[in-house]
Amino acid sequence: MAATVLDFPRQQMQADPGDTPGELPFADADTTFPPREFWRRLPADAFGEAERNALRILLAAARPFGVDHWREALAGDDAAAAAMALRLSGVDVLDTIRHDVVMSMVLSHALAGSQAARTILAFTLDRRRHLGEDVDALTRSWRGPSRAEIRRAAVQALMEALS
Repeated sequence: MAATVLDFPRQQMQADPGDTPGELPFADADTTFPPREFWRRLPADAFGEAERNALRILLAAARPFGVDHWREALAGDDAAAAAMALRLSGVDVLDTIRHDVVMSMVLSHALAGSQAARTILAFTLDRRRHLGEDVDALTRSWRGPSRAEIRRAAVQALMEALS
């Protein structure tokens, strides 16, 4: 009986060139890498309108592929974007297209002003050190000022106020 089940004619699925996230035509973004890699290649201050538009196109074209909370994150839910990213934070998936697309969603939330998304970007970028990448500058760009810098600025402001 098992032989009859396995003997059915198989058809190869034809891949639609537009189905692969990051391989879509992005006319405005002049980069040497696909938009799905923006999150791990561009610092926080490097996002102009062309990059933001390419990111929007990528996220609109991406399909939920077994990632929980995709629709909620796409609708603007910061917690859903955070949950997706944290579920895919293992070192073994850091270099996959799936992870790039999920982190692109987190990037869109960070660019919209979510501090949680900025923190997750910094955390995930820092984990890429395990892949041998130099990510210090990128991580700092998303993390923002350190506590020492904030304290130093507060002391300086106090000194100026007292003088």
